[in-house]
Amino acid sequence: MIVRCDLCGGENEIHPGQEMLLCGYCGSSVALETREAPDHLILPHERNDGHAELALRSLLIARKLARPADIKIEFSFVPYAIAGGSDGKTRAVPAPGAPHWARPLPFPPAGNYSFFKKELAGKEKVFELRSVPEEARQLLHLPLYRIKYRAAGGKYDALVAGESLMTISDKFPPEVPAPASVPNMIAAACLFAAFLLIGRLASGWAARFVFVLLAASAGYVFFSLRERMIRNAG
Repeated sequence: MIVRCDLCGGENEIHPGQEMLLCGYCGSSVALETREAPDHLILPHERNDGHAELALRSLLIARKLARPADIKIEFSFVPYAIAGGSDGKTRAVPAPGAPHWARPLPFPPAGNYSFFKKELAGKEKVFELRSVPEEARQLLHLPLYRIKYRAAGGKYDALVAGESLMTISDKFPPEVPAPASVPNMIAAACLFAAFLLIGRLASGWAARFVFVLLAASAGYVFFSLRERMIRNAG
């Protein structure tokens, strides 16, 4: 936002939250008036669909959920209102003019906000703010990726906030079972065969106990060494 100095008329740019201005032309200090209307800010962001898709995929992998397919990505700047909830926490909720698919955010994305100018969105789509909610402390135009995809036979919709890459959704795909480990299956079969052999060869309970203990110890050592090798390779 540009503010004109009262003494020399020089035009100075101010930033969100700034209360005093030191004129860059005459050096005088100017107190900025506190406005009753909430600040309207925008979070500039350079679109990168690849980063947004990676954020979604990373979340699904971390939660061991079904992998996405047939991905379609939309990008736009969406109006949000910053308001305090009954629990005292600050939340970002879709403001009037936001599309139907916009969802509340647990907190505003971090980033270098500027006073709202449509030009800061570049050529990207901007949903216009229709009105100011009474409870709004601030108004934000946030860069959002809407990702529609298929997984495990169902259709899903997720939002990724630009800059922070915070990913939210009302519904995620189901968990996928861990793939069977062939080496572990072979090792388990070998131990099972060893126990059967012990039962046939050992002549008494004491001997069987000793043989089972040795076989179990060998299996424990084998799996411990294997896990250590996997961690070192990773």
